[in-house]
Amino acid sequence: MTPWLSLVGMPQEKNLRFADNEFWSDERVELAFLISRVTRVLRRRFDMDMAPLELTRAQWRAMLYVFRLSNPTQTELAEILELGRASVGSLIDQLERSGYVSRVADSDDRRVWRVVPSRLAVSRQSKIARAGKRAAAELFAEFDEKDLRDFRRCLEKLILGAE
Repeated sequence: MTPWLSLVGMPQEKNLRFADNEFWSDERVELAFLISRVTRVLRRRFDMDMAPLELTRAQWRAMLYVFRLSNPTQTELAEILELGRASVGSLIDQLERSGYVSRVADSDDRRVWRVVPSRLAVSRQSKIARAGKRAAAELFAEFDEKDLRDFRRCLEKLILGAE
């Protein structure tokens, strides 16, 4: 039995009826399912590490981008998180109530509000970073530096091909 049968999220006996299908026998389709599964595993692992900080998945993802993008606008966050502006607005409201961010008027355009990490967020930034590094180290423990470079190159190639 091929490894992909356990990847598609259905009991294997249901998968068997599709085993001869041209769609399922395409290596690219199998890889797409595998990438999707890896993404779910990564998110669940990060969820566990962020739980002690009382951050939901949406909140920790937003906070990572608030730090990475250096005070993004709500629109920038919405684009990077692939959410609507209203949804991101609600998420920012939650983070504000939790004391993680505040909205600050942009110095160049008063119509624009920047999402800025609070003192609490800055004080927890190292905990968030350590949790992320620990999860990544455990998840990629079997990879040497060459494996990581090759894997990154393959993923970048995949993204370029999809855009």
